[in-house]
Amino acid sequence: MEASEERLGRAENAAVGPEENPRWIALSDVDIGPRESAYVTAAVEDGWISGSGPFVAAFEERLGECVGRKHTIAVANGTLAIELALRCLGVGPGDEVIVPALTFAAPAMSVLAVGAKPIVVDVDPETWTLAAESAAPFLTPATRAVLAVDVLGHPADYDSLATLGPPVIEDAAQAHGALYKGRPAGSLGVVSIFSFHANKAITTGEGGCVLTDSEELADRMRVMANHGMRTAGSYASDGLGRNFRMTNLSAAIGLGQVERWNELVAMRSRVSGRYEELLADVECSPRPVADWATSACWLHTVTVENREGVIARLRERGIDARGIWPSLGDQPVLAAASGDHPVARRIAERAMWLPTSAKLTDEEIEFVAAELAGAVALAGARG
Repeated sequence: MEASEERLGRAENAAVGPEENPRWIALSDVDIGPRESAYVTAAVEDGWISGSGPFVAAFEERLGECVGRKHTIAVANGTLAIELALRCLGVGPGDEVIVPALTFAAPAMSVLAVGAKPIVVDVDPETWTLAAESAAPFLTPATRAVLAVDVLGHPADYDSLATLGPPVIEDAAQAHGALYKGRPAGSLGVVSIFSFHANKAITTGEGGCVLTDSEELADRMRVMANHGMRTAGSYASDGLGRNFRMTNLSAAIGLGQVERWNELVAMRSRVSGRYEELLADVECSPRPVADWATSACWLHTVTVENREGVIARLRERGIDARGIWPSLGDQPVLAAASGDHPVARRIAERAMWLPTSAKLTDEEIEFVAAELAGAVALAGARG
């Protein structure tokens, strides 16, 4: 999920917001501490604020250490990270890329951006992610990549996806701290990506990165991300490239965040765990988790009947709850080219997010849970 508003509690289309309700609990909020502030101040005082400063290199190195990847390239946002991965895998016009039906639109949009066709495949009801057995029938000679999304913080089954043949890209945008069979999300696939948007557990405001263990791919991505220039300051473009770079200011925030990786991931996990305790007897279901996965908490997600009525009640009470994205097959830009995706559609119609951020207090969590229980009971009584 991406959002245009700076503070996620200020939804553009919200009928009720912080101005109308003094106790407004935002969907998400950032946790920027003194370390991040000090790094940004250092970057400003040093005068190096563009896309090749020392904080960029330090951020890339520390992030690679966190997830066990050999090469990390910081970029301006997570959507561009996917596009860069696709371009450097040679995906272009006439090619096809398999994408899951349940995800934010960015993966499919990135496929369209490079001139290829997204092949939208329904998700597994037990994990809500792309499964190899569902994707296999859609493979054709034109399939150049499989773009798997660790949707809502749950990894896809990468060992199975690898058997399909085409290179697998891991979109771990929402999965900071998740594990697949003990391996960190962001370390899987031929290439992986993260987003560091303001609503993520680890943020740079806007930002993203591509990660790989392939030196050849890493070299290709670094050159393409920097206008095709292999040698800094030469102004000679050795190949096709654009400006995908992350700024030194963003990387300064990111370095402070990555140095707090375990702390920030654990804080969101605490919020999710508390919700699960409080909602155990409420007519709502948490997202399923496979026994081979450790799901990370991005935004705590539950499924309910009469979702829109439940959300409306919560917003009246000052809680910024939201329905998740529509399935890709229901996105207007993709509908004409997509088949039927009943599992993704059913999830997309029932799933909703509850306020989730590192700084959410126990009192706020308990208030949200109590109000959700009341809204669900009221919705059930109304039929």
